Amino acid sequence: MTNRTTSRILNFTRPFSMRGLAEVLPAGSYKVITEETQDEKLTYPTWQWVSTQIHLNTNSDRPDTSRVISVEPRDLEVAYLRDQKTMDARPQVAFSARESTTRAKRAS
Repeated sequence: MTNRTTSRILNFTRPFSMRGLAEVLPAGSYKVITEETQDEKLTYPTWQWVSTQIHLNTNSDRPDTSRVISVEPRDLEVAYLRDQKTMDARPQVAFSARESTTRAKRAS
């Protein structure tokens, strides 16, 4: 059986939380390790997810005081996309024909 490990860095611009994690994590860069195994019974390569781990630095002054926790990839993806959405969100201003053009209100 063939295994592969991929590593990536996720940058969160704001504090975030994930389902199944009791704490709110601070904004910053997080190393994420994903392990997969190849299903060799098929004629084409198919990779099956095994685990995803995120490295948490408990003290930014001392990188050796980190811990690693297993997370569900979908929960991590949701947290990351939520963070990216808030980073890209800009207020939308709409003008109403019934109101003065000097008055703006936020569009929902």
